[in-house]
Amino acid sequence: MVDSPFIQKIRDINAIIEKDATDTTYKYALLRGLAEICQKYNHFKEEEKGRIFFPTGLLVERWLFYYYPIIANTEFIPQKGGEKPLEFNKNNISFRKYFTKITRYYEDKGGFSVFYNNYKKANIPDEVQADLKVLARSILSTIKQYPMRHLGYSLNHTEYSIIKPEKGKPITKEITPRYLIESCGRFSIDSELYEVFRLFGAYFSGRQSVVNKWAEFTANADKKKPLKIELAYKILNEIPSTEREVQEARHFYEALLIKRGSLECVWSGKSITKSDELEIDHVLPFSIWLNNDLWNLLPTHKSVNYKKLNRIPSEAILLRRKETIQDYWKILEAEYPERFKNEVLISLIGKVENDPFSKILEICQFLVNYQGYQEWNVN
Repeated sequence: MVDSPFIQKIRDINAIIEKDATDTTYKYALLRGLAEICQKYNHFKEEEKGRIFFPTGLLVERWLFYYYPIIANTEFIPQKGGEKPLEFNKNNISFRKYFTKITRYYEDKGGFSVFYNNYKKANIPDEVQADLKVLARSILSTIKQYPMRHLGYSLNHTEYSIIKPEKGKPITKEITPRYLIESCGRFSIDSELYEVFRLFGAYFSGRQSVVNKWAEFTANADKKKPLKIELAYKILNEIPSTEREVQEARHFYEALLIKRGSLECVWSGKSITKSDELEIDHVLPFSIWLNNDLWNLLPTHKSVNYKKLNRIPSEAILLRRKETIQDYWKILEAEYPERFKNEVLISLIGKVENDPFSKILEICQFLVNYQGYQEWNVN
């Protein structure tokens, strides 16, 4: 029986993970980034002649977040066979020395979480902007020249056979999420591969996943000083602490509560009249979507939030509460105009003409129907 194109792409990915030669972790970082982008940044997708295009800047951003905990770790974590600490200045991954300048700047300022929040808010300090530009250029060049070029060579014996990059603009301005997306050009993959990543990308966290293979490589990169695979896996799965963002939203809604005398629970319509009744809910649960943008943080009654937990709002409840959700968005946009618009554009709609509420519906349906997450309705 001949496999369908879809099934063949699954086989190809398995073969790439197992057979493509690699002396660095770049291949794993690229595949991990592709899976996340196809799942979480579908609003940037463009389709032309059977190929799916995304901004390459999204990959640069993913690599900033993947490699920061590795570079910043107090114990040297090799990412290349035989790689030695930077002081030896020998056989390092291409962007380690540039990345080290960033991590050293932030090491006494809150580390990864502060860098993450500065970047997401387009608020990287002036004294480190020049170094971040150099780092972004180096990461972009590395992605195009190494893993993009060689991915799939074991199958097709040609360069750029899986991913085809397009030329972008030189990186010259201050680094922000929006600027990276607009300046780094695009890359494309075929539509069947896109569907595989879109539907099965979540399974990349399994035993034979890209992340696990990355951890195994990292643990064994230095034969003289082996690293425990548990530590490597923990580092690779570290996420920034963003509790401060939730507290910021809470302070905003507490002030609004004092001003108005009451707030409406976004899900139930219950009246919130006291601060101890107020909870901040992630429309898309943080544990699933890793998003603390303002549009995703809305006020709910404590009793309702306790029942929702990490479940996904149903289409019925979203449509029923659409007006309240949009009212809160208008309030947030009035208070934080630039921040709110940029967060919605980058992490929700992709283009200004797209409708944010429709995108929320689309994401929730995808998480329930294709990823198998539990749907939630207010009783």
